Amino acid sequence: MKPFRALPGVLVLALTVLAFAADAPDPSEGAVRPAHPLKWDEMHQTKPAKYGDGAVEFHFSVTNTSKEDSVKILEVRPSCGCTVADLPSTPWILPPGAKGSFRATVDVRGRRGHFSKTMLVASDVGAQILGLSVDIEDPPVRSRSENLQLAAADRQAVFHGTCYSCHVDPIGGKQGEKLFNAACSICHEANPRATMVPDLNVVREPRDAGYWRKWIGEGKEGTLMPAFHEQHGGPLSNAQVESLVEFGLRHFPTAPAAVK
Repeated sequence: MKPFRALPGVLVLALTVLAFAADAPDPSEGAVRPAHPLKWDEMHQTKPAKYGDGAVEFHFSVTNTSKEDSVKILEVRPSCGCTVADLPSTPWILPPGAKGSFRATVDVRGRRGHFSKTMLVASDVGAQILGLSVDIEDPPVRSRSENLQLAAADRQAVFHGTCYSCHVDPIGGKQGEKLFNAACSICHEANPRATMVPDLNVVREPRDAGYWRKWIGEGKEGTLMPAFHEQHGGPLSNAQVESLVEFGLRHFPTAPAAVK
């Protein structure tokens, strides 16, 4: 006989919901399913947000309409990790006629447009689904000169706010040449390239692994070059930085051109 293993939380919750459904009267047999005693002010809420916001808060209010029985809310489980439900207690017990509310927050960093999430409310009288939608306005379009001024004031600004979509979103888990094309070419191979952005094909000093590692990972104060390593507030892991170091050594000249 195989040893007993505890069921994952998701499976337990799913079986609970199915059990409630199985116990419900069958309308085909003439029975009328009783109304759920938990009445929410809204089953689905939509909130606006600005591009670059960190999180959006939702507040759901509920009333136990039963005149005789308390209702025990066992869990509120969001559909994904970007949504967090903050209950007053666990389990959350609502006596007959009692009202209550809880807060839910949705992480919207780096997102744009419209998207929706759900939360499964599991109670001892049945399951319900609450919906959350966020409408994020499009980021404002700035001129190139405005972006350069912003970077001159804060070289790490390219990793935040409205710059996020161009300088961080495309990176993902890319490495090597794909990472260079997504994170570096936008400035170093722009056409036309800004005069203050160096041409990587022109060598002014010997370039070894340490050279590329320092410039990529730490950037340089007083210039537009940001620090890309996550240790210094950038978006790249150590492995990604090392993949760019290797790409730089292979793809670009390592020593100044000999003077004829």
